[in-house]
Amino acid sequence: MTAVSNELSWYAIYTAPRAEKKVSERLSALGIEHYLPLQKVKRHWSDRIKEVTVPIINGYIFVNIALQDTRKVTAIYGALAFIHKAGIPISIPDNQITRMKNMVDFATEVVEFSTEEFDKGETITINKGPLEGLMGELVEQNGKHKVLIRIAGFGCALTTVPISFITRLHKPTLSDLSPPQKNQ
Repeated sequence: MTAVSNELSWYAIYTAPRAEKKVSERLSALGIEHYLPLQKVKRHWSDRIKEVTVPIINGYIFVNIALQDTRKVTAIYGALAFIHKAGIPISIPDNQITRMKNMVDFATEVVEFSTEEFDKGETITINKGPLEGLMGELVEQNGKHKVLIRIAGFGCALTTVPISFITRLHKPTLSDLSPPQKNQ
């Protein structure tokens, strides 16, 4: 017989289209720790411009559960399936979720998300501004410098950072990076 671990890990769940906020409410009602990265963006209609809160990653929510609780989550209306490999949900390291939370909470620009695989770039740390201390990869996209935070087996989050706000690091790899420390 195999022992079942009660250790909590982060996993990504796929939701029904445009159901992320409702699934988040249902997870909260059940007391399940989760993270739905949201941001405010301006939407333009023919008669007005309105600021709305939207998910950064359409169709996904992160949950922090024990592996044996996956059925409890997929039983929630709107929660469709876990991101998995060979039928086993892919665990996302805590430090990657923490880095993403920090990026979303402190970014002054809109955070973009891409499931596109990027070639590994230089490891950098941000040394100024609201994202000070955040570590990630420096990439260039459409002529803008962006900081990339990888989420294992899932994708990458990106935000624009002025090049003068970063310092290159040469030795650490992304899997070794710890989350930034908040100033006290």
